[in-house]
Amino acid sequence: MQEPALSSSDDGSSLDEPTWVSWFCMLRNHEFFCEVDPAFVQDRFNLYGLKELVGPLYSEAMTMILGYAPTDKQLADPTQRIHKVLDTARILYGLIHARYILTAQGLSDMKAKYKAHEFGSCPRTLCDKQTVLPVGLSDTVSNSQENPLKLFCARCQELYEHQVPDGSYIDGAFFGSTFPHLFLQTFRELRPPPPSCKYVPRVFGFKIHQAEGDPQQQQQQQQ
Repeated sequence: MQEPALSSSDDGSSLDEPTWVSWFCMLRNHEFFCEVDPAFVQDRFNLYGLKELVGPLYSEAMTMILGYAPTDKQLADPTQRIHKVLDTARILYGLIHARYILTAQGLSDMKAKYKAHEFGSCPRTLCDKQTVLPVGLSDTVSNSQENPLKLFCARCQELYEHQVPDGSYIDGAFFGSTFPHLFLQTFRELRPPPPSCKYVPRVFGFKIHQAEGDPQQQQQQQQ
């Protein structure tokens, strides 16, 4: 028997209700996520190994992802099973999403977001508001929230913290460590040029001698 928490309304009606995927992607701080094609989610080849990673609620979570958005009534009751399934569905969708955005269609979807500047810009002044790309340092979900989503700037080749207004946690594994680099390999026309100028530290208008100015740069040159 189907769990009532997995339907979009008490009578199971889905009329005019958003899908779970649309609902999830519209949640606050989920702007970076794209909507994974249902056909991709239903293809078992794309799900290999995820059941073992997600755990015993895998089947219920999959049913939820392929269904409709939960109602406010269902979400308002903390005792309902939907909350446990929802936590699992969030992880499962995130891992599926990380695989989807490496496909041709997924890359195209993320390209639209990139060109719309939905990922934000590099905080480095000399990068001239270069659009950044989401990236994870690990492809494994962290149970202790130690793999937060990062932002990669293709101009300065640096990583930056993803500043979430309410401090909520988004795991970097939901985007993976490969995505931004495959994205730039695929869409070479979007590769930015290196910074046109470099900041030169000065004291009273005089350039600081390299030996005194940037220990980090000296170390990089020695390597």
